[in-house]
Amino acid sequence: MTNWKIIGFFFAGTIFFLLMLQLQGKQLITPSSPSGILSLEFSYHSSHTQAIATAWKNALRGAFRMNMLLDFLLIPFYGLFLYSTCGYFSVHYQSGRAQRAGVLLAFGSLVAMVFDAIENILMSFSIHITTTSFTSVLTTVMAATKFLLIGLALLYIIFSAALMLLRKKAKLG
Repeated sequence: MTNWKIIGFFFAGTIFFLLMLQLQGKQLITPSSPSGILSLEFSYHSSHTQAIATAWKNALRGAFRMNMLLDFLLIPFYGLFLYSTCGYFSVHYQSGRAQRAGVLLAFGSLVAMVFDAIENILMSFSIHITTTSFTSVLTTVMAATKFLLIGLALLYIIFSAALMLLRKKAKLG
């Protein structure tokens, strides 16, 4: 299999599970969680986390569990997509600092996967066991760091792809 087939497989899985999460996660939108699961991810105050847990108490616990299952299935797809793509561009189209940044962002994508799993465990703890200030803050820190790493990897991929296309166009022209 070529690198692009592997990258395409992980990309397709990422899109599939993102769409599934989007559709399934609509159930988790309530007055205390207007952004669904994102409201819980960024609920840094225990009273807000508790309000979400209360709103999701009976009828929405199953929806929350399904959302967590889908997210755990998404994690390897987006993480390995970002890892493979950053790695591909850093090895084939970059040099110097840009190449080192690509390698770091590839490994940062793996770290984002770990942060996402920890975040999911903390959210499950908050919903099913008890809500604490510590778990609320730590969940938010994990979510923010995960999204930062993902965002940086995506920016690297976009800029690398644009640079690759510009170089190919310059060779042809």
